[in-house]
Amino acid sequence: MEKIRVITLCFVLLFGFASFTHAELPASRIALGVQLGAKFEDAKNVFGVPERVTMEEVKSEAYGDFVESTFIYEKESIIVKFYNENAWRIESNGKNGWATPDGVTVGMSLKDMYARLGKEDIKNPAENGETLYWYNHDTKQQVNVGNLYVFVKNGRVSRIVIAYQ
Repeated sequence: MEKIRVITLCFVLLFGFASFTHAELPASRIALGVQLGAKFEDAKNVFGVPERVTMEEVKSEAYGDFVESTFIYEKESIIVKFYNENAWRIESNGKNGWATPDGVTVGMSLKDMYARLGKEDIKNPAENGETLYWYNHDTKQQVNVGNLYVFVKNGRVSRIVIAYQ
């Protein structure tokens, strides 16, 4: 009888830990209004005409020289950064109604975020008292579709960033 309990406990623990695997989100779940790689016109069609646009020449050993354009919307609550003409970072940092495909939005409780996304791949302290919940792209696809970074402060989502690593 004791042997059966030990074996049962081993299976419970084994399958319990198996549920803590990486989230590895598919590309369809890594978006915020638009997906990474979107063009200028895609962002304008979804978010409208930006309130402000900045352009900066960037010199990078890893990526070569490029122009980073930034579209700023709704008093800086939505920011879209472009590598040449392809979106590489999309950020929501205000209660503006924009959400991920799973419905995660700024202001949402941590409990509700977990209900929609499940367990994060990485959890780390961040700046300004925030905690970073990092959801990795689906590595089985062998294509980097970007990652979802959710920042939480005082039990509520304070920022959402979609970006390449």
